[in-house]
Amino acid sequence: MVINELKNKMRNKFYCISILLFLMTVSTFAQEFVASVDRNPVPVGERFTVSFTINGGGSDFKGPDFKGFTVLGGPNQSQSVQIINGRTTRSFTLSYMLLADKTGTFTIGSASILSDGKTLKTQPLSINVLPESEAQKEQRKQEQEQEKTLNQQALDILKKNIYVKSSVSKRSVFIGEQITATYKLFIHPELNVMQLSPTKVPSLNGFWNQDLPIDKLQWKREVVNGVTFNTAVIKQVVLFPQRSGNLVVDPYEFNFTVRMRVQTSQRSRDFWSFFDDSFFSGNNFRDFEYKSSSEPLPIKVSEFTENRPPDFAGAVGDLKMEAFLDKTKTKTGQPVALKVKIGGRGNLKLIQPLAINFPPGFEIYDPNISDNIYTTESGMSGSMTFEYLIIPKNAGNFKIEPVKFTYFDLNSKKFKTLQSDEFQIEVEKGDDNFGGAGITGVRKEEVQLIGKDIRYIKTKSSSLNRNKQSFFGSSDYVAMMLAPFIMFGIFFIIWRRKKHESYDLNLLRNRKATKIAKKRLSLAKSLMNDKSNSDKFHEEINKALWGYLSDKLSIPNSELTKDKAKENLLEKGVSEELSSEFLQTLDNAEFARYSPSSNNHKLDEIYGSAVKAITQMEGALK
Repeated sequence: MVINELKNKMRNKFYCISILLFLMTVSTFAQEFVASVDRNPVPVGERFTVSFTINGGGSDFKGPDFKGFTVLGGPNQSQSVQIINGRTTRSFTLSYMLLADKTGTFTIGSASILSDGKTLKTQPLSINVLPESEAQKEQRKQEQEQEKTLNQQALDILKKNIYVKSSVSKRSVFIGEQITATYKLFIHPELNVMQLSPTKVPSLNGFWNQDLPIDKLQWKREVVNGVTFNTAVIKQVVLFPQRSGNLVVDPYEFNFTVRMRVQTSQRSRDFWSFFDDSFFSGNNFRDFEYKSSSEPLPIKVSEFTENRPPDFAGAVGDLKMEAFLDKTKTKTGQPVALKVKIGGRGNLKLIQPLAINFPPGFEIYDPNISDNIYTTESGMSGSMTFEYLIIPKNAGNFKIEPVKFTYFDLNSKKFKTLQSDEFQIEVEKGDDNFGGAGITGVRKEEVQLIGKDIRYIKTKSSSLNRNKQSFFGSSDYVAMMLAPFIMFGIFFIIWRRKKHESYDLNLLRNRKATKIAKKRLSLAKSLMNDKSNSDKFHEEINKALWGYLSDKLSIPNSELTKDKAKENLLEKGVSEELSSEFLQTLDNAEFARYSPSSNNHKLDEIYGSAVKAITQMEGALK
């Protein structure tokens, strides 16, 4: 019995020690975070790989500053799993491809990662960059030639298989005649597009324009010259030329990042062999940057075929007019509404209130404008209503001259003038003071008996004592005299400041930038849980980011590009890192919006990144 008990105790101790050693090993293993390079030293002008490996798992990785080197790619992610004696170990690696730019000894700083609630850091790496030999120079020259050839071949392929195309409904129009411009994206199904984003939007100078809403990108298969493409309309805009001459519908420019399989051996230039054999054979992947822009489209805008009538204000189309009074009998002081309704097809939103000759003796107010307009690809239609409020001051019978409206008719290509009937208004004297003669503004109850208004005047004077100190000239007197001028000065300064701010549109946009961005983000958040509204979600996120930059930098959206945004942010003291992070967030949001697989992106991550980007940028720009 004693021997068995001793054996059991020894066995239990052995198990405990084994478990303890195992836990210590796992703990030590889970917290190992190391940096390494594939070679050291490195000849100048050559590439090498630096890797950061953690055994176990981690989050919030922060890479070092690769000062002295050019980052060619990364971070690239990889995982490995090993099973030794029944025990499974995992490691996670992030690697960068670097180019040694110049000779010398350089230090790659520490990277950090969060693991099990602790921040782990790698040891710095010292890299010795050696001068290149003649043989290396020759080899590098050959590699550069191969690289140039590789890029050119990729460019030739991409030109044919990914592009933006623009089209217009008409090439020759009159001033004010509608044109519809459409921008469409073409992507070959075999291309692996990693990133795409607009780099320059059309400014459309010389046109009044309105975007047609695109709630959801509709990707379709389309065959062009025997080749199948995925296509989607990315922008559609209604244009009304505002001057004659030669105008241009500006191009829409996109930047693409396309990942391809490559090999350095001789490749065929044939398109199908590109996809099926040569270019895509092998196991090496490369990301190629490619910029595509639609063609600028010239538009010939003609003057009208006739001289413009004096009362012509720019209306063009197939239009009708209706004018009427809400009542023809009224009293002084009571309002009458004259409504003018212009409807049909044409540039309705550009029609201004008509000049109407009202008889004297009427108080006239600025018209109230309402519209019921529908804008589609085929045209702008509906109606504009101008409601003129008039108040007669005197009693009598009055006439309002006929309302006239002149427009250019596109069917007959002539000016037409529409005219209403003459209006008659019968005005009776009302209960108010309009139309009265003599003294006005006095009511009966305000008249008092004169005998009760006059009080007894005491005739015997009382003894009065002179105050030794005169109020005139005292400090209180001076303060009282100066107070109105001081108050007026303060009021004037405040008023001028408010007026200046109201005219300074850039300042107003700057101040309201964050508020408007928050509204758009709030709307986007409300759309996250509804997959049918994912395109609307992406649209609001992009509008929030682009609109914030446009308002903060005081640059119109049509002129804002990422390069210009970065340049202005740096001028305002924003760090290079923060500027790049914001633009990267914008790239990711645009890619999620325009990608054919946009429904697969995690909306909460996109939303969180946008909120973080705007919050950090707001802190930097204050």
